[in-house]
Amino acid sequence: MHYWIDGYNLFFRLTKSYRALKKEERNLLETLCTLMTRLQSPLTVVFDGREKDPPEPLLRNLRALRIIYTPATQTADDYILEALDHISNPADEMVVSSDSELLRKAKQKGARTQTVEAFIRHLATPKKSPAHERKQSQETSTQFTRLLAIFQKKLEDGEGL
Repeated sequence: MHYWIDGYNLFFRLTKSYRALKKEERNLLETLCTLMTRLQSPLTVVFDGREKDPPEPLLRNLRALRIIYTPATQTADDYILEALDHISNPADEMVVSSDSELLRKAKQKGARTQTVEAFIRHLATPKKSPAHERKQSQETSTQFTRLLAIFQKKLEDGEGL
């Protein structure tokens, strides 16, 4: 299953401050990358571009995580929907957002959908794994543990989600 994340939609569920978001963006992306590597699922995070961005998407990679900043003339939603048009089996794609319009249109194209809240719950749920994989997950970084605790606390408290 390939995940398409509406980047700012996810991040603004975790913080309401743009300044805090930009400060923590790299850490949040690192955490997503670590979680998705453990779950063995490819992940593309799509962010809305800004006026100063070039007219084509900016593509970056963080290990297995693909990061896309759309051009200023295109929203992350439109980029994701356009990408689904070029995928031979959209049922193998999961679109993650709490934007009901994006989720509705992605479903119409045959993709699976998940709200940000359900996605975070899915990530926070420990996955049963063989002993050698459990050892690997116990060796995660302090930063990963801290950010996952923030995700879980926000879910429990209902803050920002």
